[in-house]
Amino acid sequence: MKSIILCTVFCLIAFTSSAYANIEISKDQSSSLIKYCQLDECKSYLKMYKKAASRGHAGAMAILGQFYYIGYGTEPNEEQAIRFLKRAARYADTSAQYKLGVIYLTSKENYDFDAAIKFLNKAAKKDDERANLLLGIIYYNNQFTPQNFVLADKYLSKSYQQRHLKIPAVIGNIKANVSLDNSNFPLLFEELNKTPLLVANDGAIQWPEDEIEVITITSPPLTKILTENLIAYRRAITTTGSRIPGKSCGEVIGCLQSLGGNLYGLAPFIKLGGL
Repeated sequence: MKSIILCTVFCLIAFTSSAYANIEISKDQSSSLIKYCQLDECKSYLKMYKKAASRGHAGAMAILGQFYYIGYGTEPNEEQAIRFLKRAARYADTSAQYKLGVIYLTSKENYDFDAAIKFLNKAAKKDDERANLLLGIIYYNNQFTPQNFVLADKYLSKSYQQRHLKIPAVIGNIKANVSLDNSNFPLLFEELNKTPLLVANDGAIQWPEDEIEVITITSPPLTKILTENLIAYRRAITTTGSRIPGKSCGEVIGCLQSLGGNLYGLAPFIKLGGL
């Protein structure tokens, strides 16, 4: 039987031979905007973002969390990463909520399944496609909690509606191991009937070509993004949000990264056509 291997930090899903899923984390599995750096320039950005976070900017807090997790201007420090990501998540920063869920689910020192589910649910309620897919997989397999097809169906059907690129692989795994029908997965079964998947010549299940949109977004250099964000963070604010007026997603690190990798693990480019 195949199992789902969750490279959750970088949102990469693959399959290997064992009964159920395992989670693997590696900061080296994905190119990223923010990488380990101990240069004076990186340390300077760390100091400036600390000041921006002290002014109440959730975006700065979320970026600091990434700095500490990866080791940008400082040695990697998961405790500090959690501290700043929690502050950002408190102000409804969806990306920070998702990242906290991943850390609590995969950390050796800070593993906390209940906390992981809490933060992933917060992100899923805001239609974060990464959170929906990950929650669906968590409840489908029994590595972290007993199988719960009702909850797996809930989140996987949402992921299907969002046309997540990896959902066909998950569905292929389900069909290979259990019955994907109206009794086990009624919501997902309904979505499959609305928009059926195709079976390629090699047997792989995939989205129809007309369901796949390929968008390539070229991101500016990291230093340019960090500097421009700091300009927006100059003033102290009383209500904190993660959005920066006048900036596109390609110009905001929080939109692109998931603890060292962007949404699809392809920084500085996002290729929605697949990995």
